[in-house]
Amino acid sequence: MTQLQFKDIDPNDLLMFGRQRLAEGNKEIARKALETVVHKAPEHAQAYALLASISFQDGEDYQAEAYLDRAIALTRDAASHRKADMPTRASLANLLMARGETREAEGILAEVELPVYPVRATQGEFDQRIADARGRGMPGILINTVPKSASESIWNRFAEGFGLAQGHISLCLYPDCTVIPNRAAFAAEGGLIAKEHLPASSHNLTALKNAGLDKVLFHLRDPRQVVLSWTHFVRDDVSMRLMGPLWRKVVPPAGVLAGDFNKVLDWSVDNFLPMLVKFVQGWQKVAEDREIGIDVQFFTFEHFLEAPDTYFKDAFAFLGLDPAQFNADAEAEIVHLRRGEIEEWREIFSIEQKNRAWHALPADLAETHGWRK
Repeated sequence: MTQLQFKDIDPNDLLMFGRQRLAEGNKEIARKALETVVHKAPEHAQAYALLASISFQDGEDYQAEAYLDRAIALTRDAASHRKADMPTRASLANLLMARGETREAEGILAEVELPVYPVRATQGEFDQRIADARGRGMPGILINTVPKSASESIWNRFAEGFGLAQGHISLCLYPDCTVIPNRAAFAAEGGLIAKEHLPASSHNLTALKNAGLDKVLFHLRDPRQVVLSWTHFVRDDVSMRLMGPLWRKVVPPAGVLAGDFNKVLDWSVDNFLPMLVKFVQGWQKVAEDREIGIDVQFFTFEHFLEAPDTYFKDAFAFLGLDPAQFNADAEAEIVHLRRGEIEEWREIFSIEQKNRAWHALPADLAETHGWRK
């Protein structure tokens, strides 16, 4: 389909066409379709956001920022005129968070009300699981985790073993995942297990406490291995998602992504690792400061890999779950496991990368969690 043929298509239909082509990796056709959308319907904020994503992927950062500015302005205007339109307000918060406008985004998300959408289930199956689990007195559970740590598989095993519904209580992308208070309140009523990448921000801690989600199972992995797995993931997945490229904190510039794997790894060691350390430090502080009022216990990928039965036994005890209710034979999907090794980074990192990574790890944090040079 050519740009000339696009002119007779309804902008909304053309937007969906562009989204589909972009999801398939056909940026050239997607760009042409979306450019036609904004020419025919200049108020189409979603088209501008997608054009920003494509421009970031193509290394056109100046143009991308201009598109993102336009998307934010249009979405903000729409949200101001439709205050009851929760999805539009949530979209605005999402764009603002990607841009780094954290305070405004959190202010919006503190008031937005969004349902918990089912994960790995239809709405009917989700509702039935919630009802059944609450009938058995199952609490709401929060697994908070660093990226690329087998947490998806662990989440699935918890859910299937205890017959819990799965869903997310946050919005936005790591490291900016932000709690939606009404979702947290829904989870606290029981029957739901949420898996998140929540930073220990004041907004998130307040929302969790107010909801009554005052126990956090924090799943951790050696940050150097996380960096290696993230490098693969961001190159092969996140950087090509519809909106992933808008998150400049975690997605390398196009020039880096166009280089070899080692170039992307260098970027991750120097840019992604410090954010990861800050993320863990935030929750370490919560775990050590009882006045905050949230009970945090660290569990590790290494423990899960070497002694999974003990990992789950200890997790059940921390969460106050009855092991007798756990069906260990329930089939749970294993996902996002690239290789599942503990210290693959030692084989892949160069000497310089090993040294830089080690110096990025605070000594007290490394000692607490057993990370060795």
